Amino acid sequence: MNKITYLSFLVITLFLVVFGSLNTVMAQCPNCTIVLPAGIPGDTIVVDSLPPATKNAYYEESMSYRMPYTTDPLAAVAPPGTSIPSGLSVDHFRILSVTGLPPGLSWTGDRPSPMTYDEVAPDTRDGCITLCGTPGASGTFMVNVNIEIMVSGFVFPSPPLPLEFIVLPDPNAPFAVDTSAGCAPFGVVINNLVASNGNTGFSYQWDFNNGTTSTQENPDTVWYDFGITNDTVVAIEQQVIIDTFPYLLEAVVVAADPGNSCNDDVLFVTNAPDMYMILKLNGVEIINTDPNFNLIGNTANDEYPRDTMVFPGPLVLDNGQTYELEIWDDDNSILNADDPCGVGPMPFTTALGAGVHTLSSGTMDVEITISHYVDTINYVDSVTVNYCNTPINYINQIDRTLKVFPNPTSDVVNVRFNLNDATENVQVVVSDLLGRVVFDQTNEDLIGAYNQQIDLSNHTNGVYILYLRVGNDMLHRKIVLRNKY
Repeated sequence: MNKITYLSFLVITLFLVVFGSLNTVMAQCPNCTIVLPAGIPGDTIVVDSLPPATKNAYYEESMSYRMPYTTDPLAAVAPPGTSIPSGLSVDHFRILSVTGLPPGLSWTGDRPSPMTYDEVAPDTRDGCITLCGTPGASGTFMVNVNIEIMVSGFVFPSPPLPLEFIVLPDPNAPFAVDTSAGCAPFGVVINNLVASNGNTGFSYQWDFNNGTTSTQENPDTVWYDFGITNDTVVAIEQQVIIDTFPYLLEAVVVAADPGNSCNDDVLFVTNAPDMYMILKLNGVEIINTDPNFNLIGNTANDEYPRDTMVFPGPLVLDNGQTYELEIWDDDNSILNADDPCGVGPMPFTTALGAGVHTLSSGTMDVEITISHYVDTINYVDSVTVNYCNTPINYINQIDRTLKVFPNPTSDVVNVRFNLNDATENVQVVVSDLLGRVVFDQTNEDLIGAYNQQIDLSNHTNGVYILYLRVGNDMLHRKIVLRNKY
């Protein structure tokens, strides 16, 4: 096996073992504590495991690991038919960045970025990470881990490693109905559980399959009063589109430079360039990967395009802001300073949208990858509309006279309706969306008009449901409480 092939396998083998569960960017999660079994060898590979996350559920797990000094542990776990040289020194492992992450999760390691593990015996190469956050999407995510490894003094820049991380679906339904069945005509109150909380980026589409639809976050009472002669199951369909996640700059690749605007030209000798990137926002550098600055740099030297830039990322992009990308050639010669590639900076904004976009500067083409996750929730519930031969005109008459005002209210709400000459047992109940009753009044043998003032001033802001039970029939109204203070 040649040196490059061996090193490629070395990197992939180790990090598929160690970071097969790693899928987040560096952020402010709680610090982790290294917890490893006692008595294990210093030159070995030991890795904890991480359970899957669940969408919309807070996740916080830590994982500890030990990485080797030499290639011997790697040779011991090599797949059949694969030969890995043993006895070579692994000078260091370094985690540069992680991209392609499920939205909402982040991670913190046990040391600053870039996380470098270069201890020598008797000190061990132990580390840990903490994953935390609330995943905003479910599915299997392909995550790229950008790493660097040095073996026997040779720095080998690995291509991004694709890894998997699973986020399980949200087990909770995104909306609930207050009843599953009723005699036609009857109303259904829908409790939407995917609340926007006043944030932009949420859109709703409801289809009640009774001839009506809605785009409200919290739709009004849905009535099923069409004529039926048999019990009928009716679907209630909801679609929620959540467009609240940020735009991320995931990757920068110098794709082509047929004009050779980026070259190492020293004393009439032309060599392949040592490219790095500078990213500016409002004229201020926010990323500079020049290895001479001892920052996270592209360790690949003497390479013509295609050349992948390695930078701390993904980078959260501000909407409406213009970024300027520059590609430079790193020159360490005393006789030659660093040279800009192309003919100038390449501006871009989030208006490009998600995807791979080509920016040009003279003859040089640079591909940038911008990601932007939009979550779509589709859910269907159903109610059964029963045929009970109910006097529809009478129920509709009560519904037409039912007044709930002022609505919205800051304190009290008035409830009025008229039974005319009928005598009925009437129950009036007000509850919050969690089903907690805040008002309950029963009137037996009520006749004529009903007029009641309900005081809600001591309750918290939000949506409340008024339930009016007249005999065996139910009417509903929604009450919005907005306190003055």
